[in-house]
Amino acid sequence: MKQIFKFIKVVVIVLFSTPTNAQSNSILKNCWEKQVRPLGNNYLTFSFSEKRNELEHSFKPWKESSYTSTGLVWCNADNFMKSDSLLVRGKKYNSKIQLNKSTLLFLNYGHQQLSEITINMYENQILNTIRYSPIYLINYFFRNEVFFSNESSSDFTIYQTTINEAIVKLHIRNSDNLLDKVTILSYDDLFGDVLNTFRYNDYSVAKELSYPKTIHIEKINGKVRDEVKISNLVKVIKKIPHLLEQPINYVLKEDTKIIPEIKVVKYSDNIHFIELKHTDDRVMVVEFSDFLLVAEAPLNSQNGELIISKAKAIAPNKPIKYFVFGHYHPHYLGGMRPFIHKGAKIICSKNNQEYVAYLAKAPHTLSPDSLQIEPKPLLTEEVKDSMTVTDGEFEMKIYFIGEKSQHTNDYLIYYFPTEKLLFEDDLVKIAREGEVKKASGRQVGLYNAIMELGLKIDVIIQSWPVKDYGLKTVIPFTDLEKSMNIE
Repeated sequence: MKQIFKFIKVVVIVLFSTPTNAQSNSILKNCWEKQVRPLGNNYLTFSFSEKRNELEHSFKPWKESSYTSTGLVWCNADNFMKSDSLLVRGKKYNSKIQLNKSTLLFLNYGHQQLSEITINMYENQILNTIRYSPIYLINYFFRNEVFFSNESSSDFTIYQTTINEAIVKLHIRNSDNLLDKVTILSYDDLFGDVLNTFRYNDYSVAKELSYPKTIHIEKINGKVRDEVKISNLVKVIKKIPHLLEQPINYVLKEDTKIIPEIKVVKYSDNIHFIELKHTDDRVMVVEFSDFLLVAEAPLNSQNGELIISKAKAIAPNKPIKYFVFGHYHPHYLGGMRPFIHKGAKIICSKNNQEYVAYLAKAPHTLSPDSLQIEPKPLLTEEVKDSMTVTDGEFEMKIYFIGEKSQHTNDYLIYYFPTEKLLFEDDLVKIAREGEVKKASGRQVGLYNAIMELGLKIDVIIQSWPVKDYGLKTVIPFTDLEKSMNIE
């Protein structure tokens, strides 16, 4: 009797689940019917205004650079075009984009020539269209018959696929079958797993086509927010303007694989430099009697691991006790996580301790590094005004100059009294050839800090750049002095 009841229960579950599954499968079609199909071969066109915030080479962590832009969009199921102007410090820069099933043409802001387009750029542009309209992406899901996810609920049916290694989800409301939001989970070298969310609000209708008038964008796990507003001048038209001319023999290029190019240079018995030409950075390894200190690690965990392997080759039996970075920008901090995994103490100022902790805890599940695979605790040591690292014989001084650098509020410089050597990241810009020119703001900041600290310096060695930009990166201190005396 129990078996009979069990069989009846299974049958009931199957009978009642089948219509639910069928209904879920139809919701994407219903969304497409409302938000794509009414256009047919016509185009939706509208003007927009945009508030965009970006994390750039700012003065302190999480400080945003804000931009505004206005423009026009033309789009349908298979085409997306945009022409806009970006306002930067009172100056306008124009850009144009043209995307279809096989071609991407892109004229970047302020450029006169079309950009060369790689396969990755093309696939990313599919995702970039949703900033202004979800039409192209909804059609992509529908045409590729993307199946609904088991994450679906009574409120939303969720469809998931992968585009250019990013996990993309459509969240469609069950109540009206309109797209509520799109989430994109992708990997970032610095921040690890990054979730960007696009929320579609204020739906309106143009010739039976439902479209959102406001798009709220949450980037980098909600740390940065943008907004796009669609004007009331929305039209459905048959003909579109000619924006860009496709070059003869147009082809999508293969993405270039970065091949690490590394060179180790011994400066003295205690100081070594690792030049990473593929990132354009110089890393410093300081050898003490029974431990190592590494200064700077650019961009990502892979480079951090490469640096560790080279440091071990320099001194095989000495552990890396400390890792320090001159300031929080990715070219100096991006490769920090492998050093945490190795048990190194991270030397930093109070200004960026929270930022360091955020990077240390950030999940890297999409591209696991050593710290993701084998978590280790973050160990930090705060440098206030200065810090001395020594083994009792050889001595290194770390100075906090912060905002005096006129670059970031966390800036550190490294001084070696016996060598009269200063190592810093990127404050000096003196040409390799020709006359020394008037000091830049950063050079003034560095020079003043050196004078206040009373440091005796013969040579300044700079982390960036390693490639030949016509700049000195091994700089006689007399050059810095000369730049200060030019009117």
